[in-house]
Amino acid sequence: MSRLLTGVLAIVAVPVVLVGGCLALVDRAFDGMCANDEIQTIASPDGTLKAVVFSRGCGATTGSSTQVSVLSANASLPNRGGNVFVADTGSGAAPSGPGGGPPLRVVWNGPHALTIQHPPKARVFSSPGSLAVRRSLFASENISVRYSSAPGMR
Repeated sequence: MSRLLTGVLAIVAVPVVLVGGCLALVDRAFDGMCANDEIQTIASPDGTLKAVVFSRGCGATTGSSTQVSVLSANASLPNRGGNVFVADTGSGAAPSGPGGGPPLRVVWNGPHALTIQHPPKARVFSSPGSLAVRRSLFASENISVRYSSAPGMR
C-alpha cells in the first residue's frame, strides 16, 4: 500500500511543481515589462522606514496605477507592485494625479502606523491592514495601515 501511495503522490506532485514553476517564470517575465516611477517618498517619524508612492505602468495595453510600498529607509524601490496599496482611476471614474493613477495622501501617524487616503471612486486592488517590513536579516517591523476615501481629493 505504501508503494502505491508513493507512486500516486509522485504522479500528482510532479505536474503541480512544473505548473507552479511555469507560473513563477511567467510572473517574473511580466514584471520585466513593467516600470515604476517614484512620485513621493515619506519618511516615518523615527526615520527607520519610508512609504514610497509611485506610478506603475506595464505597457500600452494597461493604464497606470498609483501604488505604495513601505520599505526600510535604506532600501531601493524594487520593480514590483506596491506592498500596501494598489489602485487605478477605474477607467476615469476617479481623478488622475501625477503618473496617471489616482492621487493619494500618505501620512505617518507614528513610527508603525500609516494612513493612505484616496479618491472615493478609485478602483482599489490591494489594501492590506498590516505589513511586516524587513529592516535587516533578523529584524522586521510590523506596520498597521488604515485606508480612507477623501471626497474632496482631486
